[in-house]
Amino acid sequence: MTRRTIAIATTTDHGYFPAACCQLKSVAEHLPPDVDARLHLVCCDVSMDDIDAGERFFRQLDVPVAIIVPEFVERMAQPINRRWPRAAYLRLYFDQLFGAEFDRLVYFDADTRIRAPLDRLFGTDLKGMPVGAVHDFIYYLTGNIRRRRRELFLSGDAPYLQSGVMVFDWPATLADGALARARRFLADHPDRCQEAPDQDALNHAFEGRWTPLDPRWNLHETYLNFGGVLPPFLEHYTSTKPWSKRRPPRWRDAASWYQDELQDTIWSGFVASQTSLDRVRARLDFLKFRFKPKIRDTIAAYAPVLLDAIDVPRRRSDDKELPWAPRNRRDVEDMVRALVAEAAGERDPIRPPESVLQGYASGRLIGLS
Repeated sequence: MTRRTIAIATTTDHGYFPAACCQLKSVAEHLPPDVDARLHLVCCDVSMDDIDAGERFFRQLDVPVAIIVPEFVERMAQPINRRWPRAAYLRLYFDQLFGAEFDRLVYFDADTRIRAPLDRLFGTDLKGMPVGAVHDFIYYLTGNIRRRRRELFLSGDAPYLQSGVMVFDWPATLADGALARARRFLADHPDRCQEAPDQDALNHAFEGRWTPLDPRWNLHETYLNFGGVLPPFLEHYTSTKPWSKRRPPRWRDAASWYQDELQDTIWSGFVASQTSLDRVRARLDFLKFRFKPKIRDTIAAYAPVLLDAIDVPRRRSDDKELPWAPRNRRDVEDMVRALVAEAAGERDPIRPPESVLQGYASGRLIGLS
């Protein structure tokens, strides 16, 4: 059996550089022994001090990592809004950085942490597709998927991938030209990609051309903070970061992990200290996130004139961004378990993915009713 050569990459700028170094350390700790894996940290908008500190960090761990600062980035990767930094676009240019000598390329966001051996992820059957990824199921849980499909010219039942973890059949991806298509779509339709520029462009370019991975390889806080019972293979800190002083209680262990990994580096202060007041505010942030939409719905049902008084529409619309809080924990658990079964081949591809949720069959539009 031929031994595969796998490129593993994460991307970062100055702000996430310590987290990206920790991410690659977590990768190195979970690599299978029989894989020829080459680790890469692809950077932009970093200083020489960052690079020197990164090289020292990996050298002390005896983990070989190639730190790459592409020369073309400032000229070609131009952010389309202020929300997402230039580093978020770097994965769209991997076809200009990695050649066909790699059998697979595995990408991880800098704000992820590996929690399980990687052999199963590396060996995933992509079923003839150029890439595998996890569904970004928060869009299904909240109804925002309808708007994304329309804005990105996707079919009416199309799934939507989360670009924080991707497994590429790399020669097939190069032959397919999907990354070039993604860059072109982003350049031609920046107004349609404001929400998650690189991810939106990748969803357009790879429509019908990606294989769902087990969602445990990209479990983000929507699942973890809503009491999900399945253990993650990878934790993805998509919103509030473990190094933020407003981190939720669920990230206590992660914060300690980052602190321990960075304590003897120039980034020893990367994890912000958290006061009692910060912890209270973090809990209030989550309560507001979870219950504010429900309070608004109750007012709309029983005292709609109050919404009129503050110029808030009585009914939500698919033309606007819907609240990002799932309806309940049952929806979250039902969705993830269905996607686990889909990835395992225990059920047919789910189209549309939100059809597994309670009330869908009766015509209820999630997020609107």
